[in-house]
Amino acid sequence: MHEIAIRMTKRNHNAFVHLLGALESQGFDIGELLITKDFNEILKAKPKVVLYSFFTEEIWEVGDEGKILREKFNPLLVAGGYHPTAMPKHTLNVLGFDIAVIGEGEEVIYQLLTTLKRTKFKITKELLSIRGLAFYLNGEFVFTGFAKVDDFTKFPPFAESSLLIAPIEISRGCPFGCYYCQTPYVKGFRMRHRPIDQIVRYSRRMKDMRYITPNAFAYGSPGAILKLDKLEALLKALQPLRKEGRRLFYGTFPSEVRPEFVKPETLELLIKYADNRRLAIGAQSGDDAMLKAMHRLHTVRHVMEAVEYMVEYGIEPIVDFIVGLPNESEESQRKSIELMKWIMRKGGKVRAHYFMPLPGTPWARCKPSPLSEEMKKFLGRMAAKGYIEGSWGIQIQLSKKLQRLIEEFCEEPMSYIGKVKEVC
Repeated sequence: MHEIAIRMTKRNHNAFVHLLGALESQGFDIGELLITKDFNEILKAKPKVVLYSFFTEEIWEVGDEGKILREKFNPLLVAGGYHPTAMPKHTLNVLGFDIAVIGEGEEVIYQLLTTLKRTKFKITKELLSIRGLAFYLNGEFVFTGFAKVDDFTKFPPFAESSLLIAPIEISRGCPFGCYYCQTPYVKGFRMRHRPIDQIVRYSRRMKDMRYITPNAFAYGSPGAILKLDKLEALLKALQPLRKEGRRLFYGTFPSEVRPEFVKPETLELLIKYADNRRLAIGAQSGDDAMLKAMHRLHTVRHVMEAVEYMVEYGIEPIVDFIVGLPNESEESQRKSIELMKWIMRKGGKVRAHYFMPLPGTPWARCKPSPLSEEMKKFLGRMAAKGYIEGSWGIQIQLSKKLQRLIEEFCEEPMSYIGKVKEVC
Protein backbone atom coordinates (compact mmCIF):
# COMPACT_ATOMS: atom_id res chain seq x y z
CA MET A 1 0.00 0.00 0.00
CA HIS A 2 1.34 3.41 -0.99
CA GLU A 3 1.06 6.10 1.67
CA ILE A 4 2.33 8.90 -0.59
CA ALA A 5 1.16 9.61 -4.14
CA ILE A 6 2.49 12.00 -6.76
CA ARG A 7 -0.14 13.38 -9.11
CA MET A 8 1.81 13.73 -12.32
CA THR A 9 0.46 15.55 -15.37
CA LYS A 10 1.82 16.53 -18.75
CA ARG A 11 2.68 19.99 -17.45
CA ASN A 12 4.36 19.01 -14.17
CA HIS A 13 6.15 15.93 -15.53
CA ASN A 14 9.54 17.65 -15.82
CA ALA A 15 9.35 19.13 -12.33
CA PHE A 16 8.44 15.87 -10.63
CA VAL A 17 11.02 13.85 -12.56
CA HIS A 18 13.69 16.20 -11.23
CA LEU A 19 12.27 16.10 -7.70
CA LEU A 20 12.35 12.30 -7.76
CA GLY A 21 16.06 12.52 -8.52
CA ALA A 22 16.51 14.93 -5.62
CA LEU A 23 14.55 12.71 -3.24
CA GLU A 24 16.47 9.57 -4.16
CA SER A 25 19.86 11.29 -3.93
CA GLN A 26 19.06 12.34 -0.35
CA GLY A 27 18.22 8.77 0.65
CA PHE A 28 14.46 8.62 0.16
CA ASP A 29 13.18 5.32 -1.24
CA ILE A 30 11.07 6.46 -4.19
CA GLY A 31 9.75 2.92 -4.47
CA GLU A 32 7.45 3.93 -1.62
CA LEU A 33 5.72 6.45 -3.87
CA LEU A 34 2.73 5.96 -6.13
CA ILE A 35 3.72 7.99 -9.19
CA THR A 36 0.89 8.26 -11.68
CA LYS A 37 -0.85 10.43 -14.26
CA ASP A 38 -4.05 8.44 -13.68
CA PHE A 39 -6.21 10.26 -11.15
CA ASN A 40 -8.42 7.19 -10.73
CA GLU A 41 -5.39 5.20 -9.61
CA ILE A 42 -4.94 7.64 -6.73
CA LEU A 43 -8.61 7.32 -5.82
CA LYS A 44 -8.27 3.54 -5.67
CA ALA A 45 -5.02 3.59 -3.67
CA LYS A 46 -6.28 6.07 -1.03
CA PRO A 47 -2.83 7.32 0.04
CA LYS A 48 -2.37 9.42 3.15
CA VAL A 49 -0.61 12.22 1.21
CA VAL A 50 -1.01 13.45 -2.37
CA LEU A 51 1.58 15.78 -3.91
CA TYR A 52 0.68 18.31 -6.62
CA SER A 53 2.69 20.83 -8.62
CA PHE A 54 0.90 23.34 -10.81
CA PHE A 55 0.79 26.68 -12.57
CA THR A 56 -1.82 29.36 -11.94
CA GLU A 57 -3.52 28.54 -15.25
CA GLU A 58 -4.32 25.05 -13.89
CA ILE A 59 -5.93 25.96 -10.56
CA TRP A 60 -9.50 25.26 -11.62
CA GLU A 61 -8.79 21.67 -12.64
CA VAL A 62 -6.56 21.13 -9.60
CA GLY A 63 -9.25 22.54 -7.32
CA ASP A 64 -11.82 20.13 -8.73
CA GLU A 65 -9.54 17.15 -8.12
CA GLY A 66 -8.77 18.30 -4.60
CA LYS A 67 -12.47 18.50 -3.80
CA ILE A 68 -12.99 14.93 -5.02
CA LEU A 69 -10.05 13.67 -2.95
CA ARG A 70 -11.33 15.35 0.21
CA GLU A 71 -14.81 13.92 -0.30
CA LYS A 72 -13.55 10.39 -1.01
CA PHE A 73 -10.89 9.83 1.67
CA ASN A 74 -9.49 13.23 2.73
CA PRO A 75 -5.71 12.79 2.34
CA LEU A 76 -3.17 15.43 3.28
CA LEU A 77 -2.78 17.60 0.18
CA VAL A 78 0.62 19.18 -0.55
CA ALA A 79 1.09 21.75 -3.33
CA GLY A 80 4.24 23.08 -4.95
CA GLY A 81 5.04 25.03 -8.09
CA TYR A 82 4.60 28.56 -9.34
CA HIS A 83 1.05 29.17 -8.10
CA PRO A 84 1.48 27.96 -4.50
CA THR A 85 4.65 30.04 -4.27
CA ALA A 86 2.93 33.19 -5.53
CA MET A 87 -0.44 32.67 -3.80
CA PRO A 88 0.00 30.37 -0.79
CA LYS A 89 -3.08 31.58 1.09
CA HIS A 90 -5.27 31.05 -1.97
CA THR A 91 -3.75 27.58 -2.34
CA LEU A 92 -4.62 26.72 1.26
CA ASN A 93 -7.87 28.60 1.83
CA VAL A 94 -9.56 28.30 -1.56
CA LEU A 95 -8.04 25.29 -3.29
CA GLY A 96 -8.12 23.33 -0.04
CA PHE A 97 -4.49 22.22 0.23
CA ASP A 98 -3.03 21.55 3.65
CA ILE A 99 0.58 22.52 2.93
CA ALA A 100 2.11 24.77 0.27
CA VAL A 101 5.78 24.43 -0.65
CA ILE A 102 7.24 27.89 -1.25
CA GLY A 103 10.26 28.26 -3.53
CA GLU A 104 12.75 25.71 -4.82
CA GLY A 105 11.67 22.27 -3.74
CA GLU A 106 14.60 19.83 -3.86
CA GLU A 107 15.52 20.01 -0.18
CA VAL A 108 12.20 20.99 1.35
CA ILE A 109 10.29 18.08 -0.22
CA TYR A 110 12.70 15.55 1.29
CA GLN A 111 12.51 17.18 4.72
CA LEU A 112 8.72 17.45 4.51
CA LEU A 113 8.08 13.84 3.52
CA THR A 114 10.47 12.37 6.08
CA THR A 115 8.91 14.53 8.80
CA LEU A 116 5.36 13.61 7.80
CA LYS A 117 6.23 9.92 7.87
CA ARG A 118 7.63 10.35 11.36
CA THR A 119 4.55 12.25 12.62
CA LYS A 120 2.07 9.83 11.04
CA PHE A 121 1.17 12.34 8.33
CA LYS A 122 -0.11 15.04 10.64
CA ILE A 123 0.65 18.75 10.64
CA THR A 124 2.65 19.38 13.81
CA LYS A 125 5.06 21.97 15.15
CA GLU A 126 7.93 19.87 13.74
CA LEU A 127 7.17 21.43 10.35
CA LEU A 128 8.19 24.83 11.74
CA SER A 129 11.86 23.91 11.35
CA ILE A 130 11.52 23.26 7.60
CA ARG A 131 12.18 26.33 5.49
CA GLY A 132 9.88 26.71 2.49
CA LEU A 133 6.42 25.85 3.85
CA ALA A 134 3.10 27.59 4.36
CA PHE A 135 0.35 25.94 6.41
CA TYR A 136 -2.05 26.47 9.28
CA LEU A 137 -1.08 25.35 12.77
CA ASN A 138 -3.71 25.66 15.50
CA GLY A 139 -5.67 28.00 13.25
CA GLU A 140 -2.75 30.37 12.64
CA PHE A 141 -1.16 30.90 9.22
CA VAL A 142 2.52 29.94 9.25
CA PHE A 143 5.18 30.80 6.67
CA THR A 144 8.61 29.32 7.39
CA GLY A 145 10.55 31.28 4.76
CA PHE A 146 11.32 31.02 1.06
CA ALA A 147 13.18 27.82 0.12
CA LYS A 148 16.35 28.47 -1.86
CA VAL A 149 18.75 25.91 -3.28
CA ASP A 150 22.17 27.48 -3.68
CA ASP A 151 23.50 24.58 -5.73
CA PHE A 152 20.76 22.78 -7.63
CA THR A 153 23.42 20.76 -9.46
CA LYS A 154 24.08 18.59 -6.41
CA PHE A 155 20.82 16.87 -7.29
CA PRO A 156 20.58 14.62 -10.36
CA PRO A 157 18.00 15.57 -13.00
CA PHE A 158 16.23 12.23 -12.60
CA ALA A 159 16.29 9.21 -10.33
CA GLU A 160 18.69 6.39 -11.12
CA SER A 161 16.12 3.76 -10.12
CA SER A 162 13.32 5.19 -12.25
CA LEU A 163 12.61 4.89 -15.96
CA LEU A 164 11.10 8.38 -15.93
CA ILE A 165 13.27 10.97 -17.65
CA ALA A 166 12.77 14.54 -18.83
CA PRO A 167 14.75 17.32 -20.50
CA ILE A 168 17.64 18.23 -18.22
CA GLU A 169 17.60 21.60 -16.47
CA ILE A 170 21.08 22.88 -17.30
CA SER A 171 20.60 26.49 -16.17
CA ARG A 172 18.40 28.09 -13.52
CA GLY A 173 17.52 31.72 -12.84
CA CYS A 174 17.31 34.74 -15.14
CA PRO A 175 18.84 38.21 -14.65
CA PHE A 176 16.48 40.15 -16.91
CA GLY A 177 13.32 40.27 -14.80
CA CYS A 178 10.71 40.68 -17.53
CA TYR A 179 7.61 42.05 -15.83
CA TYR A 180 5.26 39.33 -17.11
CA CYS A 181 7.46 36.34 -16.20
CA GLN A 182 7.44 34.34 -12.94
CA THR A 183 10.83 32.65 -13.43
CA PRO A 184 13.29 35.12 -11.78
CA TYR A 185 10.94 35.72 -8.86
CA VAL A 186 10.82 32.00 -8.07
CA LYS A 187 14.30 30.90 -9.16
CA GLY A 188 16.36 34.04 -8.73
CA PHE A 189 18.08 36.63 -10.90
CA ARG A 190 21.46 34.90 -10.79
CA MET A 191 21.91 32.30 -13.52
CA ARG A 192 23.36 29.02 -12.24
CA HIS A 193 24.57 26.19 -14.46
CA ARG A 194 24.90 22.43 -14.23
CA PRO A 195 28.52 21.32 -14.86
CA ILE A 196 29.33 19.89 -18.27
CA ASP A 197 30.40 16.48 -16.96
CA GLN A 198 27.02 16.07 -15.26
CA ILE A 199 25.13 17.11 -18.38
CA VAL A 200 27.04 14.60 -20.48
CA ARG A 201 26.61 11.80 -17.94
CA TYR A 202 22.86 12.20 -17.62
CA SER A 203 22.34 12.88 -21.32
CA ARG A 204 23.32 9.27 -21.98
CA ARG A 205 19.84 8.26 -20.84
CA MET A 206 18.15 10.30 -23.57
CA LYS A 207 17.61 9.42 -27.20
CA ASP A 208 16.88 13.02 -28.11
CA MET A 209 18.98 15.33 -25.95
CA ARG A 210 16.88 18.33 -24.88
CA TYR A 211 17.49 20.85 -22.14
CA ILE A 212 15.65 23.33 -19.95
CA THR A 213 17.14 26.81 -19.75
CA PRO A 214 15.67 30.31 -19.98
CA ASN A 215 18.40 31.32 -22.46
CA ALA A 216 20.28 28.46 -24.08
CA PHE A 217 23.13 30.56 -25.49
CA ALA A 218 23.90 32.05 -22.04
CA TYR A 219 25.27 28.75 -20.73
CA GLY A 220 28.27 29.30 -18.47
CA SER A 221 27.69 33.03 -18.02
CA PRO A 222 26.05 35.09 -15.24
CA GLY A 223 23.15 35.34 -17.66
CA ALA A 224 23.34 38.73 -19.34
CA ILE A 225 26.51 38.14 -21.37
CA LEU A 226 27.73 35.58 -23.87
CA LYS A 227 30.51 33.19 -22.86
CA LEU A 228 31.20 31.60 -26.22
CA ASP A 229 33.98 29.35 -24.92
CA LYS A 230 31.71 27.87 -22.23
CA LEU A 231 28.89 27.33 -24.71
CA GLU A 232 31.19 25.61 -27.20
CA ALA A 233 32.72 23.46 -24.46
CA LEU A 234 29.27 22.13 -23.58
CA LEU A 235 28.19 21.44 -27.15
CA LYS A 236 31.53 19.87 -28.01
CA ALA A 237 31.39 17.58 -24.97
CA LEU A 238 28.06 16.16 -26.20
CA GLN A 239 29.43 15.12 -29.59
CA PRO A 240 30.45 11.56 -28.59
CA LEU A 241 26.80 10.97 -27.66
CA ARG A 242 25.68 12.18 -31.08
CA LYS A 243 28.09 9.74 -32.68
CA GLU A 244 26.37 6.97 -30.72
CA GLY A 245 23.10 7.85 -32.44
CA ARG A 246 21.54 10.44 -30.14
CA ARG A 247 20.24 13.72 -31.52
CA LEU A 248 21.04 17.07 -29.92
CA PHE A 249 18.35 19.78 -29.87
CA TYR A 250 19.62 23.06 -28.48
CA GLY A 251 17.87 26.41 -28.22
CA THR A 252 14.52 24.95 -29.13
CA PHE A 253 11.63 23.42 -27.16
CA PRO A 254 11.49 23.34 -24.16
CA SER A 255 14.01 26.20 -24.16
CA GLU A 256 14.55 29.38 -26.12
CA VAL A 257 17.21 32.00 -26.81
CA ARG A 258 17.16 35.74 -26.26
CA PRO A 259 17.46 37.58 -29.59
CA GLU A 260 20.58 39.57 -28.71
CA PHE A 261 22.45 36.28 -28.17
CA VAL A 262 21.79 35.15 -31.74
CA LYS A 263 24.98 36.03 -33.57
CA PRO A 264 27.01 34.48 -36.39
CA GLU A 265 29.38 32.91 -33.87
CA THR A 266 26.58 31.25 -31.85
CA LEU A 267 24.80 30.03 -34.98
CA GLU A 268 28.04 28.55 -36.28
CA LEU A 269 28.23 26.49 -33.09
CA LEU A 270 24.63 25.36 -33.56
CA ILE A 271 25.28 24.29 -37.16
CA LYS A 272 28.46 22.48 -36.18
CA TYR A 273 27.31 20.70 -33.05
CA ALA A 274 23.48 20.40 -32.95
CA ASP A 275 20.81 18.66 -35.03
CA ASN A 276 18.01 21.21 -34.91
CA ARG A 277 17.61 23.71 -37.72
CA ARG A 278 14.98 25.74 -35.90
CA LEU A 279 15.60 28.24 -33.13
CA ALA A 280 13.05 29.77 -30.76
CA ILE A 281 13.49 33.40 -29.74
CA GLY A 282 11.28 35.78 -27.78
CA ALA A 283 10.47 39.04 -29.54
CA GLN A 284 7.28 39.72 -27.51
CA SER A 285 6.54 43.03 -29.26
CA GLY A 286 7.36 45.01 -32.38
CA ASP A 287 7.32 48.28 -30.46
CA ASP A 288 10.46 49.43 -28.65
CA ALA A 289 8.35 51.41 -26.20
CA MET A 290 6.49 48.25 -25.16
CA LEU A 291 9.74 46.28 -24.88
CA LYS A 292 11.05 48.94 -22.53
CA ALA A 293 7.80 48.97 -20.54
CA MET A 294 7.95 45.20 -19.97
CA HIS A 295 11.65 45.35 -19.01
CA ARG A 296 12.79 43.08 -21.84
CA LEU A 297 16.13 44.90 -22.14
CA HIS A 298 16.44 44.28 -25.88
CA THR A 299 15.13 46.17 -28.90
CA VAL A 300 13.28 45.45 -32.13
CA ARG A 301 16.61 45.81 -33.93
CA HIS A 302 17.98 42.87 -31.92
CA VAL A 303 15.04 40.75 -33.07
CA MET A 304 15.49 41.71 -36.72
CA GLU A 305 19.22 41.05 -36.62
CA ALA A 306 18.62 37.65 -35.01
CA VAL A 307 16.12 36.68 -37.71
CA GLU A 308 18.42 37.85 -40.50
CA TYR A 309 21.34 35.89 -39.06
CA MET A 310 19.21 32.75 -38.72
CA VAL A 311 17.97 32.96 -42.29
CA GLU A 312 21.54 33.48 -43.50
CA TYR A 313 22.65 30.31 -41.70
CA GLY A 314 19.67 28.21 -42.79
CA ILE A 315 18.01 28.19 -39.36
CA GLU A 316 14.22 28.61 -39.29
CA PRO A 317 13.25 31.41 -36.86
CA ILE A 318 10.39 30.61 -34.46
CA VAL A 319 9.50 33.94 -32.89
CA ASP A 320 7.21 34.46 -29.89
CA PHE A 321 4.99 37.51 -29.48
CA ILE A 322 2.65 38.57 -26.69
CA VAL A 323 -0.40 40.52 -27.84
CA GLY A 324 -2.81 42.49 -25.68
CA LEU A 325 -0.01 43.80 -23.46
CA PRO A 326 -0.88 46.30 -20.70
CA ASN A 327 -1.28 49.82 -22.10
CA GLU A 328 -0.65 48.55 -25.62
CA SER A 329 -2.13 51.00 -28.11
CA GLU A 330 -3.46 50.19 -31.57
CA GLU A 331 -0.30 51.78 -32.95
CA SER A 332 1.84 49.44 -30.82
CA GLN A 333 -0.14 46.48 -32.10
CA ARG A 334 0.31 47.73 -35.64
CA LYS A 335 4.08 47.76 -35.11
CA SER A 336 3.92 44.15 -33.90
CA ILE A 337 1.90 43.21 -36.99
CA GLU A 338 4.51 44.80 -39.23
CA LEU A 339 7.33 42.92 -37.49
CA MET A 340 5.39 39.64 -37.74
CA LYS A 341 4.83 40.23 -41.46
CA TRP A 342 8.53 40.93 -41.94
CA ILE A 343 9.50 37.74 -40.08
CA MET A 344 7.12 35.65 -42.20
CA ARG A 345 8.46 37.18 -45.41
CA LYS A 346 11.90 36.09 -44.24
CA GLY A 347 10.65 32.52 -43.87
CA GLY A 348 10.13 32.50 -40.11
CA LYS A 349 7.13 31.41 -38.07
CA VAL A 350 5.34 33.36 -35.38
CA ARG A 351 3.87 32.03 -32.13
CA ALA A 352 1.29 34.43 -30.74
CA HIS A 353 0.20 34.51 -27.10
CA TYR A 354 -2.33 36.74 -25.36
CA PHE A 355 -1.11 38.52 -22.24
CA MET A 356 -2.06 36.74 -19.04
CA PRO A 357 -1.43 38.46 -15.68
CA LEU A 358 0.42 36.01 -13.45
CA PRO A 359 0.68 36.31 -9.66
CA GLY A 360 4.13 36.92 -8.31
CA THR A 361 5.15 39.18 -11.21
CA PRO A 362 5.37 42.99 -11.44
CA TRP A 363 2.55 42.92 -14.01
CA ALA A 364 0.25 40.74 -11.89
CA ARG A 365 -2.30 43.53 -11.40
CA CYS A 366 -2.01 44.91 -14.93
CA LYS A 367 -4.96 44.60 -17.28
CA PRO A 368 -4.57 43.29 -20.82
CA SER A 369 -5.35 45.60 -23.70
CA PRO A 370 -8.10 44.63 -26.15
CA LEU A 371 -6.98 43.43 -29.55
CA SER A 372 -7.59 45.86 -32.36
CA GLU A 373 -9.78 44.72 -35.24
CA GLU A 374 -6.69 44.83 -37.41
CA MET A 375 -4.83 42.48 -35.04
CA LYS A 376 -7.77 40.06 -34.78
CA LYS A 377 -8.13 39.81 -38.55
CA PHE A 378 -4.39 39.49 -39.08
CA LEU A 379 -3.95 36.68 -36.55
CA GLY A 380 -6.94 34.78 -37.89
CA ARG A 381 -5.86 35.12 -41.50
CA MET A 382 -2.25 34.13 -40.88
CA ALA A 383 -3.23 31.21 -38.64
CA ALA A 384 -5.48 29.86 -41.39
CA LYS A 385 -2.50 29.94 -43.74
CA GLY A 386 -0.26 28.18 -41.22
CA TYR A 387 2.12 31.09 -40.69
CA ILE A 388 1.14 31.77 -37.08
CA GLU A 389 0.75 29.28 -34.24
CA GLY A 390 -0.66 29.83 -30.78
CA SER A 391 -3.72 29.67 -28.55
CA TRP A 392 -4.43 33.37 -28.12
CA GLY A 393 -8.18 32.82 -28.45
CA ILE A 394 -8.27 30.43 -25.49
CA GLN A 395 -5.81 32.64 -23.61
CA ILE A 396 -8.11 35.68 -23.90
CA GLN A 397 -10.74 33.85 -21.85
CA LEU A 398 -8.15 32.48 -19.44
CA SER A 399 -6.69 35.96 -19.00
CA LYS A 400 -10.09 37.25 -17.86
CA LYS A 401 -10.31 34.46 -15.28
CA LEU A 402 -6.81 35.28 -14.03
CA GLN A 403 -7.71 38.96 -13.66
CA ARG A 404 -10.72 38.08 -11.54
CA LEU A 405 -8.62 35.68 -9.47
CA ILE A 406 -5.95 38.27 -8.66
CA GLU A 407 -8.52 40.98 -7.92
CA GLU A 408 -10.56 38.74 -5.63
CA PHE A 409 -7.75 36.93 -3.80
CA CYS A 410 -5.07 39.58 -3.69
CA GLU A 411 -2.07 38.66 -1.51
CA GLU A 412 1.56 39.70 -1.38
CA PRO A 413 3.51 36.97 -3.19
CA MET A 414 6.41 35.06 -1.72
CA SER A 415 9.52 35.64 -3.82
CA TYR A 416 13.15 34.60 -4.17
CA ILE A 417 14.17 38.26 -3.99
CA GLY A 418 11.79 39.52 -1.32
CA LYS A 419 9.15 42.07 -2.25
CA VAL A 420 8.07 42.00 -5.90
CA LYS A 421 7.87 45.39 -7.60
CA GLU A 422 4.31 46.41 -8.45
CA VAL A 423 4.03 48.27 -11.75
CA CYS A 424 0.24 48.57 -11.95
